[in-house]
Amino acid sequence: MQAGKLNKVIQLLTPTVSVNEYGEQVQSYKVRKETRASVDYAGGSRGISNDEIVYSYQKEFKVRNHVDVAETDIIQYNNKKWRILSIEPIPEWQEKKINTELINE
Repeated sequence: MQAGKLNKVIQLLTPTVSVNEYGEQVQSYKVRKETRASVDYAGGSRGISNDEIVYSYQKEFKVRNHVDVAETDIIQYNNKKWRILSIEPIPEWQEKKINTELINE
């Protein structure tokens, strides 16, 4: 991994579940770590789900090998949240390749 390619700042969010005053479980996200990454476009499409147009975008983030990231985490980049689909360590390049999809909110 070349250090100059890590030119974007991303935030790793961890989901936390709390109970509100009505007894409902509410999921919120807490910023766990902010790090630098390389961001590549991996694809996108448009589809219809429940009579609604849904845009499915995918990105590939590459971070250093020492960054602690789990598949349950969420990546926030450019004020959008990305769901982690897979994490692939690449030891010969000392990096992790993270495949994600855009969360439609």
